[in-house]
Amino acid sequence: MLKVADVECTVLRSARRSVAIFIERDGSVSIRAPQAVSDEQLAKVVEKKLPWIYRNVALWRELNRNAPNREFVSGESFYVAGQPCILDVRDDTPEPLSLMGDRLVLKRSHLPKAEELLRALYRKIGYERLPSIIERFASRMGVAPGRLRVWELQNRWASCSDCGNLNFHWKVMSLPGDVLEYLVVHELAHIKHRNHTKEFWSEVEKVLPRWELAASWLRDNGAGRSF
Repeated sequence: MLKVADVECTVLRSARRSVAIFIERDGSVSIRAPQAVSDEQLAKVVEKKLPWIYRNVALWRELNRNAPNREFVSGESFYVAGQPCILDVRDDTPEPLSLMGDRLVLKRSHLPKAEELLRALYRKIGYERLPSIIERFASRMGVAPGRLRVWELQNRWASCSDCGNLNFHWKVMSLPGDVLEYLVVHELAHIKHRNHTKEFWSEVEKVLPRWELAASWLRDNGAGRSF
């Protein structure tokens, strides 16, 4: 952990060539840096970027004011595979949790495990839907991704490892289809370009000319798809 002024930053070092600062999905600040860059050097970089950090953390707080407070009662709305679904808590359903059309049917006796059951459902849907999307765009972009994982990524929507493995937060399965495609293309582009350079964004734009609309939607509405 690196602290500059009143900003605490998580430092992640790797074989990358440059320093990059991110405001993560949970509002925390992270730094990705080359192995050889010292904490003193990073502190100088952060100090120069403090106005940008303050501005973007303030924006994150404003956008996240509308994050839902889930009670897991009948009538609550959840998004599954990008579509709104109404939670229906019943006594007489055979399964702990099932998706029936536009309804999420939850057995009342399993209410204490509602979050756990929903996470498992989102992961299942992710492993069903993501491979075909990844294959479609990987072919167009001329890349060969590695292993797919849908799991708890803490503060990120998705990531791409140095060896091309793709990781997606299970919550991506609540997002609209075009936003999900943007996340897939974004991570596939990292196979060619590790950093967010002009070349990286050019690679994204070749496949998704309107990617900025999806990125803006995610920034403005992503918190509302949480629980």
